[in-house]
Amino acid sequence: MAPVEPDVKNPAPDIAPPETTTTPAAKPSLMARFKALLVDYGPLAIAVNYLIFGLVIVGFWAAIRAGFQPQGTGANVGAWGAAYIASQAVKPLRLAAVFVLTPLIARIPPVGRFIEKNKHKWSF
Repeated sequence: MAPVEPDVKNPAPDIAPPETTTTPAAKPSLMARFKALLVDYGPLAIAVNYLIFGLVIVGFWAAIRAGFQPQGTGANVGAWGAAYIASQAVKPLRLAAVFVLTPLIARIPPVGRFIEKNKHKWSF
């Protein structure tokens, strides 16, 4: 009896042909992500943003009044002006904190109920 050999076929390539691949979606800008956060959480996101901004600017003002001497641009604008300039310098960190803290705060039951009850007022 003759030995039986398996059919030999060309194996499928491990990668897809170039015409069928999709390019990855571009990462949305920071403002686009912030607007999406506003649609999802509404006034909570705004309140967290302003609360963090207030804490940062008051913290910088207190540090300047306590003896920190700003160099460069903020040196001649006064304590509040220097605190505002410093708070704008850390804006990416402030917004990152808003993106992290807003969903965590929304998990608090009364806050979550408020968001679900009033979401129709600010969503498009």
